[in-house]
Amino acid sequence: MNKKIVKIIATSFYSRSVRLDTELCGNPPVYTLHSQNFTNNKEIENLIFFNIEKENECEPGYPVDLAFVNNNVGNLEGNKFIENLSSKKLKNGKIITIQNTNHGWSYGAYNKGYEVLKNDYDYFIFTEDDMIINKNNYAKICLETFAKNKNCGFVSLGGVSSWKNDKVSKENLIHAHGAWGFASKEILQELYIKFGKLPHSEHSEKKDYKSIIIDGEIKFTNAIHEMGYELIESPIKLFHPAYDLMRGIEKPWKPKKIVAFFWIAKKKLRKFLFEILIYLKLYSFYKNIRKKIFNF
Repeated sequence: MNKKIVKIIATSFYSRSVRLDTELCGNPPVYTLHSQNFTNNKEIENLIFFNIEKENECEPGYPVDLAFVNNNVGNLEGNKFIENLSSKKLKNGKIITIQNTNHGWSYGAYNKGYEVLKNDYDYFIFTEDDMIINKNNYAKICLETFAKNKNCGFVSLGGVSSWKNDKVSKENLIHAHGAWGFASKEILQELYIKFGKLPHSEHSEKKDYKSIIIDGEIKFTNAIHEMGYELIESPIKLFHPAYDLMRGIEKPWKPKKIVAFFWIAKKKLRKFLFEILIYLKLYSFYKNIRKKIFNF
């Protein structure tokens, strides 16, 4: 049976922060706080070409089209670059380009891609331009994982994580880390009808980063979980951070138990010290001293 699959890739031509090493993130921790070093148009163009190159080098197991959804930040050169990729052929599919506003960052791009393409595809893969999904048979593995788990709502490629916002709710918000993953149009349509969109924030500024993450990365797949479906992890690692892959760096997906233990312990200690400083009303003093030391 013919399966129509599209990979929605969120992209944008803004200057991004630099992170040289892929680090642990999430609960339980996995190596998904990915490295990145794409700070100007040329580097982002090369990143997008790299996405296309790696897609053409692999065999996804089914034909897969790539849909680059560009969040417009007023970069006319970048917008034109994206438009010029439209309808170009891939080894196993074609390229689609979609222009979008920047509301909700990547998660707004996921929503826009789904809105435009929902009548044309059976399954959707969501990722960002600096997270490359290129292992051979990745589409086949995703589809088989989705199909064999009868109540599966989303196949998570970055792992299933939990998050608790102690200031707002004690609820454990189970979600797919990064919201990178695979879902059917039926699941997504049910989600879309419930919220009037695939969940994402309407904010776009860096100062609203927490809202963007809570209302996008977390809520998108937590809402699928809350509708009664399971979030299932991919059985194997299917992704690489683009900047690692460019440099030939191979990071594991999941850390050794001892590494995870010390990372969690360090995180809890930092939280405890932070709460002590707040309680003693010394946090502002600490911030000022720290700023002076590191700016010395």
